[in-house]
Amino acid sequence: MSLDAVLRTALSGLNTNQAALRTTSTNIANVNTPGYARQEVVLSPTGAGVEIGEIRRIVDKFLTKELIGASAYDGYYQKQSEIYDRLSSLFGTPDDVLSLNSKIDRMFDAFATLATDPTQAARRIGALTDIQSMADSLDRYANQILNLRSDADSQITGEIAILNNALSQINSLNNLISHEKESGGNPAALEEERARAIEKVSDIIDIRVTERSTYKVEISTISGLALIDDLPRIVQYNPPGQVETTVVFNSITVHKVDATTGLAAATGVALEPNLRAGTLKGLVDMRDKELPEVALSLGELSANFMDLINKVHNANSAVPPPNALTGRNVGILATDAHGFTGKATFAVLDSASLLTSSYEIDFGAGGLVTVQDVIDDVNANVAGGTLALANGVMSFTATTSTDGVAIAQTDATPSARGGRGFSHFFGMNDLLSAREIPHFDTGLTTAAGHGFGATGTVSMEFRGPGGILAASHTLDFSAVGGTVANVLTDLNTAFSGYGTYTMDSNGKLVLTPAVGYESYDMKVRSDTTTRGVTAKSFSDFFGVGDHYRMDAAFDITVDSVINANPVGFALARLDTAPATGIPALNSGDNRGVNAFFALSSETTNFAGAGDLPVTTTTLAKYGNFFLSNIGLEADRISSLAEDRNILKQELGFRRDSVTGINLDEELAAMVQYQNAYNAAARIIAAVNEMYETLLRI
Repeated sequence: MSLDAVLRTALSGLNTNQAALRTTSTNIANVNTPGYARQEVVLSPTGAGVEIGEIRRIVDKFLTKELIGASAYDGYYQKQSEIYDRLSSLFGTPDDVLSLNSKIDRMFDAFATLATDPTQAARRIGALTDIQSMADSLDRYANQILNLRSDADSQITGEIAILNNALSQINSLNNLISHEKESGGNPAALEEERARAIEKVSDIIDIRVTERSTYKVEISTISGLALIDDLPRIVQYNPPGQVETTVVFNSITVHKVDATTGLAAATGVALEPNLRAGTLKGLVDMRDKELPEVALSLGELSANFMDLINKVHNANSAVPPPNALTGRNVGILATDAHGFTGKATFAVLDSASLLTSSYEIDFGAGGLVTVQDVIDDVNANVAGGTLALANGVMSFTATTSTDGVAIAQTDATPSARGGRGFSHFFGMNDLLSAREIPHFDTGLTTAAGHGFGATGTVSMEFRGPGGILAASHTLDFSAVGGTVANVLTDLNTAFSGYGTYTMDSNGKLVLTPAVGYESYDMKVRSDTTTRGVTAKSFSDFFGVGDHYRMDAAFDITVDSVINANPVGFALARLDTAPATGIPALNSGDNRGVNAFFALSSETTNFAGAGDLPVTTTTLAKYGNFFLSNIGLEADRISSLAEDRNILKQELGFRRDSVTGINLDEELAAMVQYQNAYNAAARIIAAVNEMYETLLRI
């Protein structure tokens, strides 16, 4: 071998070992970098020496794949657990002194105290204050749930920004790694960066990663929706300006990006149906499923609280009685069948609460068919008082300004339509009101006329989490028959396979989603209908959409007139047959207060709402179910989050045991490469001496 050949061989050893030392130094420098995969130098002999054949990352593909899957589920449950922790801290537990149950207990305690002497203004004020305190708590909780949904939506926007940055980085690194490989370079550092970006994506979305022969990776969701292939993708989402119970969230979409122009395609593919796990899925589920279900349960509790208080208040009367009892717009027409059973007494009283006129109406009498028939019958038999229906609002007014009016139920056969007495059904003596009415029990039957005439349309959409549209339909009253049954047929035909509309015994329109669509809800995009002269639209009259049930918890307030003057608090019961000269109403009568207190043990029917099923129980027990369910669900999600996090950590430990840095091994390799480097350097020095000797000769 010539001296030149020896020199070239030694030089190759010098350069090769110098590069190997750099790789070892990089490994040692990243000993504390989470997820870093150590690099290994592969030496290759040449015709005259040695060279680095490859610097490869040590990766266990199986463990890496499992870790990617575990990261997605860890992110899913961690996000849900974070929001549930905040939710449970807001509501507390049933035994907390500031919980809903404590508010309910204090309210009934106030009624018990008031019953001992209903005439005391301080006790009346105390009871009204406790009722309003309960109402304020419900409103506060409803707003806090809405705030959590808004926060989840903001986090979705943030996660999408991180996702797009990571996808863009992976796409760029794909091209660099492919070019480096094809040109014989060392892309190990670039592959490390790409692996970090893939980990970011796997936290946000459940993904499948496939490496191609070109050294690029393709990424898709587990369901198969491409995120990176020959073309890059961008994820787009347009958040609403304000999150309300009526909001329809826009879908998150995946768009192809033109490689030449860099512009995203105008239309994309919905991402939500393709999500199985990841932080994005966790946030979407909390925003569109879990939190709305809590809001529905709270709305059911609020609606029944309000309805029960109003039921008793409508059965009671203030002393002295008011000059007029005026209800709310219930959408009822004078031509509707009155639908009442049983009996009720309409009375006019003078300033001393003495009866001047009273009439017990029997709704089952053969001559009474329509609401107008009832009005005419009462007016024909009550002197000094007028019953009237105007634009869906029922009123009973004394002719003389100093007189008062009262409506009483007949104990043996109380009046009822939609499960409520006459005054209660029309809301003529309500104590509480809210953003939305407490019930949509219309009292109609399927054979009854729907009352919306032959004009107007309702644009309806059956949507799921993430705003996914399953089906849509325009209910056109110009093409629908005149009965409720005709409307049900039209809706059930249009939404066949997605859900079924029925009407219950109280005249409530009920939507039962089909299997697989339990988290879907009907949204009304537009409604140009009106029920006669009442200005009540179809969706307002029947409460179409979950937001009507949620809104029952917002803005619950005690009647402002009664709040300002507690004398108007209806606590007495009308005596329909008093002795001559004896007042029919007495301020010391505690029967009305006792009726309020009896609500503490009275069971009522609660509809299925969120995670809480149909049940018949007391107000306090339902409150306990509501709070306990939140606590149990928070514990369940927390346990799942902990389990998934442990699994992720275990897989991480196993991966690191294969790919991680062992300082002893790296230091040994460093010594080996240094010695080899020194040996090559000494050979070069020896060759140099030989050349000098030859030159001297």
